[in-house]
Amino acid sequence: MWTSNAISRTTRASVIESAIGTAAMLGIAALCGVPHFGLSVIDPHPVWLVVLVIAARYGARGLGIALPIAWGGLALASGADGPARVLDTLAMPIELGALAGTVLVGWISSGNERRERALAGKTADLERRASVDSTTIADLRRAALALRARTDRLDLSLTFLHNIARRLHGDDAEAAAQAALELIAARIGARAAAIEMFADGQLHPLAVFGVWNRNAPDRTALAALTTRQPARALELAEGGPDDSDIAAPISDPEGGVRGVVAARGVPGGGSTMAALRDLAVIAAWAAPALCAQPPARPDDRDEIPEGEPAAQLESDVSSANG
Repeated sequence: MWTSNAISRTTRASVIESAIGTAAMLGIAALCGVPHFGLSVIDPHPVWLVVLVIAARYGARGLGIALPIAWGGLALASGADGPARVLDTLAMPIELGALAGTVLVGWISSGNERRERALAGKTADLERRASVDSTTIADLRRAALALRARTDRLDLSLTFLHNIARRLHGDDAEAAAQAALELIAARIGARAAAIEMFADGQLHPLAVFGVWNRNAPDRTALAALTTRQPARALELAEGGPDDSDIAAPISDPEGGVRGVVAARGVPGGGSTMAALRDLAVIAAWAAPALCAQPPARPDDRDEIPEGEPAAQLESDVSSANG
């Protein structure tokens, strides 16, 4: 069943305009008293004007709709002899020329309509591509910004490492100690750390960062002083509130323990081998500059501060290393 939705909007408009144009033409011919609505004249019939306008607007589709409506309406309005007169009129050469001209106009209009649709399609495709390109450009811009930020971070990292290396390879013990502590904070993530050198039978802080409570002996640091493997970092199985998480000895070229580097607040309590290894490496890097200061007495490294039994320290070290 045909409904209004089954007919395109353009087709409905061409039908309505053709009917209105034909009615207007018939009304004008009747008011002017044209006999037989002008079917007896030799010149092209005025109804071609309606067909021509519709064909020019809607192309071949408008021509196919307007032609039967206009001439059919004229034939019905002329009475019983109308269809015969319409056929006789259309058979005249001048009417056939008018038909050919109207067909040509409809063909040109249809061609223009097709080109217009093609241009509209190309415009839509270009807009889609422009949208895709703008999205791609935005993605590339974000990627470029991310790469630039990463390059800046890398540059800052290289600058930081260069500064650390320059101070560690210098002859200033305090500068080397501060550089080692900065490297501990950046690499291991400790919240506090200290470098203490052994002299006069005691540990003396050389550099400290973060909250470092020295109200009681640091068992981790003391255990690192007593180790027989100077390059090894240690941790205690059970550390107290005043104990660091991990510590590593600072050894001179002869193998004597000259000090200790300890870290507190290490993520995971310093239980990973990576944290222990990193601390031992940092202590080895800092050792040449730190040991450039006047050495302590040879027996100081074996001396344990009062109040910390050696057996307890050895037990702690054994429990920490399995």
